[in-house]
Amino acid sequence: MPLSEDLKRFTCYDVLPVSHKLIVFDTCLLVKKALAALVQHGAQSAPLWDSSRNSFAGMLTVTDFIHLILYYYENASYEAALQEIEQLQIATLREFEKKQNLVAAHTVTIHPMESLSDACRLLVEHDLRRLPLLDKNEDGEMIVSVITQYKILKYIAANHSGSEHMSKTVGELKIGTYGNIAVASPTSQIVDILRLFIKHKISAVPIVDENNNVLDVYEKIDVLALAKDGSYSNLEVPVKDALVKRSLAIHTCTITDTLGAILETIRRMVVHRFVVLDSDNKLLGMLCLSDILQFLLQKVA
Repeated sequence: MPLSEDLKRFTCYDVLPVSHKLIVFDTCLLVKKALAALVQHGAQSAPLWDSSRNSFAGMLTVTDFIHLILYYYENASYEAALQEIEQLQIATLREFEKKQNLVAAHTVTIHPMESLSDACRLLVEHDLRRLPLLDKNEDGEMIVSVITQYKILKYIAANHSGSEHMSKTVGELKIGTYGNIAVASPTSQIVDILRLFIKHKISAVPIVDENNNVLDVYEKIDVLALAKDGSYSNLEVPVKDALVKRSLAIHTCTITDTLGAILETIRRMVVHRFVVLDSDNKLLGMLCLSDILQFLLQKVA
């Protein structure tokens, strides 16, 4: 079956695993407890539930935490920040973000029985990495799960390895971002990388040496280590020190790798992006899941 027909035929619910866990936080929960739960479960986000209204209340992501620590870093002493963070509820954090125009007033959702094609369209149109699956009826709302770019691409990789374009290279298909890549050096301070995340709306920053060799990648999920360690005051430490205890793999590719090979990697392991290297193994660009999903959606539209 052609990919375009497949995405229209199957629903968001169809790609969910038979058994999976869903972490949902009440907006009354303390931010520090929510962050501890994200770290414990290795998650980067979770749906929110407003028990006072008995309704879905958006998503809590690592970006929310970055907004918070940058605000306190620039506007309060460490002691004051630590005291407030210890008592801060998710609802209060969300109100603060709205006043600062740091969060959208409306969170995009989709019904679990809507098609994968519709989910792909919403992800691309709104530049999202995830979509909450929300079931609404006369009895109220229910958070079913969250569908992500990764889950959709993994499904495509498992079921459409022989589709058109799979044998063509990343370079031929012009997929990815090249030039003006936001990078940092090993001595760059963590706070400066957090600012890059917000300024460029990106989720990872390659760490390169003076010769543009990729040494590591600092990702948004690494920010959760600040919550785990309570390192709110250590934002000025070099990123190389922050990454010493981290063991996440860096996924790389070249522009001569085929789209099929890229999707096969996504099928076999959890990948959120590829660092694109040139023939001398120097940084050339970044290939994100959103780049791949947008390309596939354009081709099947």
